[in-house]
Amino acid sequence: MIITRSESLITILLMFFPLTVVAQETPKLEIFGGYSYLRLTRQTNAGLESANLNGWNASVKWNLTPRIGLVADFSGNYGQRGRTPLSLSTTSGQITQIGFKPGDMRQHTFLFGPEFRLVRSNRLTLNVRTLVGLAQTNTLVLPLNRPIERPPDIFGNPQPSITQFTVGSRNAFAASFGASLDYRITDRLSYRIVQPEILLTRYGVAAGDEYSTHADVRVSTGILFRFGKSVSSNPSGPHFSFGAIGGASLTDAFGHESSGFIVGPNGERQPTLSRYYSTSKDYIVGPKVEFGFPGRLSVEVDALYRPLHLTMAGVQADGSLNSVSPATVVTWEFPVLAKYKFQARNVWPFIELGPSFRTAGNVNGASPSAYGGTAGLGIEDHVGKVKIAPVVRYTHWAADNEFIGPRSKRNQAELLVGLSF
Repeated sequence: MIITRSESLITILLMFFPLTVVAQETPKLEIFGGYSYLRLTRQTNAGLESANLNGWNASVKWNLTPRIGLVADFSGNYGQRGRTPLSLSTTSGQITQIGFKPGDMRQHTFLFGPEFRLVRSNRLTLNVRTLVGLAQTNTLVLPLNRPIERPPDIFGNPQPSITQFTVGSRNAFAASFGASLDYRITDRLSYRIVQPEILLTRYGVAAGDEYSTHADVRVSTGILFRFGKSVSSNPSGPHFSFGAIGGASLTDAFGHESSGFIVGPNGERQPTLSRYYSTSKDYIVGPKVEFGFPGRLSVEVDALYRPLHLTMAGVQADGSLNSVSPATVVTWEFPVLAKYKFQARNVWPFIELGPSFRTAGNVNGASPSAYGGTAGLGIEDHVGKVKIAPVVRYTHWAADNEFIGPRSKRNQAELLVGLSF
């Protein structure tokens, strides 16, 4: 019998990429590590150029079922980033162009969320995932191409030249939407051929301006290790539920005063006092998903829409308010909470703890922080196939990004009720 080249090629392809889906064991734990490339898009509002960063990406995945897992993802990318030239007007009225040299740039991300297995053959596995978390960038120092000479101060003393431009370090809400393609080498070892992602970051900019959102591309590749006993697909094992959660805040979103001054017509300084407060409590509503482990441990991820009520007013000498300006700061909160349940007769009391992330829009001069920590105490009951879970939560947010203007209260309490199936 004569075997042609075409038949040989088909035989080789079938060895590596079989047409049928083969049942395989799914270990509980998967650990990935490898190279990461990050393409930062141009930030027009900050004047920053696009940049190419190289670094590392690592993740830990806990498989709840053969198709559903929870991922904790960490990355670091490093390189250089420049700034577009800046036009300055001199005292003589001339326009001069100020150029900048690139500065050292690094960005780290800390992301959490679910991953779903779409396709699995004998050798290839295709996953998709959605993660939320935090992105951190360092202080970016950009040397000037030539120093800017400063005029003497009001006493005639010379002042040092300006030799660099600095962009401060920033924390931002981050979300990742991506996929991964793995090639199985052995039952415990795979090569991640490619892991492409769209990485969204939402940064606060100058006080009083809107937040800015950027969509960057991140691509990773590396080695995947699998550990632990196989995950069962038995219905009594890990489970998944979804639903909605809503309620109201028990604390005001804003509440503080700030002092300042204005220059009067004769050049004198006149003190001013501004008050920022909430006239009512905020409502909270959004979808929720819960990933249950065998036993009493589960992880809940929520996407909560919460409009923060803000009123800004000036305080007159007699204590009365003027220029009262109601406003709304739109926020989305993303708590990722580990839950442990205790059985008590026919109900399940539970405690929950984990990080929370937040993004904001329509900020009206505010700059709510992007992350915090949440703890909760609640009770779960079952009515048929519906789970009802009232819970009281406490969240301690990091300090706001801006120190001038409205500042949100860092300690927040909420009363919520969850419904899931």
